[in-house]
Amino acid sequence: MHGLILPLLLVLLTGCPAAEEAGSPPPNLIILFSDDAGYADFGFHGSQTIRTPQLDRLAASGVRFSNGYVTASVCSPSRAGMLTGRYQQRFGHELNLPGKPDPAVPDSARGLPLTERTIADWLSDAGYATGLVGKWHLGLEDHFHPTHRGFDEFFGMRKGSGPFWSGRNRDIERGMDSVHPDSLDYLTDEFGSQAIEFIRRHGDEPFFLYVSFTTPHTPMQPRPDLLPEELERFQTEVRAQYAAMMRSLDDNVGRIVDALEAEGLRENTLIFFANDNGGAMPFNGSLNAPLRGAKGTALEGGIRVPFLMSWPGTIPAAGVRDEPVITLDVLPTFLAAAGQDLPPDRAFDGADLLPLMTGQTDAAPHDTLFWKMEWGAAVRAGDWKLVRTPAGEHWLFNLAEDLSENTDLAAMEPGRMATLRRSLEVWEATHPPPIWVIDQSWHARTLERYDQRVVDGFVRN
Repeated sequence: MHGLILPLLLVLLTGCPAAEEAGSPPPNLIILFSDDAGYADFGFHGSQTIRTPQLDRLAASGVRFSNGYVTASVCSPSRAGMLTGRYQQRFGHELNLPGKPDPAVPDSARGLPLTERTIADWLSDAGYATGLVGKWHLGLEDHFHPTHRGFDEFFGMRKGSGPFWSGRNRDIERGMDSVHPDSLDYLTDEFGSQAIEFIRRHGDEPFFLYVSFTTPHTPMQPRPDLLPEELERFQTEVRAQYAAMMRSLDDNVGRIVDALEAEGLRENTLIFFANDNGGAMPFNGSLNAPLRGAKGTALEGGIRVPFLMSWPGTIPAAGVRDEPVITLDVLPTFLAAAGQDLPPDRAFDGADLLPLMTGQTDAAPHDTLFWKMEWGAAVRAGDWKLVRTPAGEHWLFNLAEDLSENTDLAAMEPGRMATLRRSLEVWEATHPPPIWVIDQSWHARTLERYDQRVVDGFVRN
């Protein structure tokens, strides 16, 4: 039973919400993460073209956050922030992996620094069985491997992307052992199946499962049987491919939720779903409307994502919260649900969202949120947001009135502009420089995305 007697007693004494009421065991905890999906491409965000009935069902069963953010607009630092509960700038993991080759930074240093502990570390210490299915993208070297970072089990890839079709992906591992590509199903289905098997194996003990889908990240390789119907509905092939891949994502989210219900675990399971960054338009056919910008930018289209939590019987259904929240909040929320205090040996930047979701408070969990990568930065305080572009310009937006960030108010609000700029610069000054640098081709592509505007609901040059 994973040495659970002492941790379970501690949980009961420290007040897990479920345990307080009925003496039930600590809840199971699941992160479902999609990859490069567009903000507009979910039914619960109003999409009429991309169909996500299973995710819509999950959203309706809990609380959706309309101002939900990730900590970075690209894959690796976004995951580093979420899994540690700390701004990744605190430990130099500011930029994407693999980054630009640099003789001063050996491969052995290119990953989530070993000084950091993950949510899996903390929950493992609390007696949870821990598993990761899918994408890691926090270091290729063995010492960065998920099974050395708090996860008891791993099935997936260390890299950030790879082929989806059966027989093509040679980077899949079970633990640290390679899996022959011919034994794999279509990758999104394979990850769904492996997640279900983990749930079945650990249904008699508290577990933490992180399902990190690579869908709908490139390469655009939908299941062949799903593509013909989408080709009839969309004018461009890439949009049809994207829609078919989103169907696979949605189907497998539904399979995982159904497995929890079949095992009698659903009401004692807290599920968090989000996308890892803004849609990678135009490369994968995603749409971020009405948001301006895309993956790689500090505009809303790069950092605002679908963000929801569901825990039937504990979190009321069909809720919508408008307070700004961020994936830094996942770790403190999950630890609180497990009856655990935040470890006192380091500073955390997230907040426990359970009081907000259960109606115990209406206080916003954050006064200010920050974002920074080498090629852009932003700060949000209340409805106001300052964006610093890669060209060194400073733009000011009122998100309550201008969600699409089309109207720069810097000249009209010099005092507010100065305050936010100072806040961002003070925050930046507290962090070390990035451990590695970026490929300059990223910089050029990102500059183009900052120059776009939202017109008639679509981003246009």
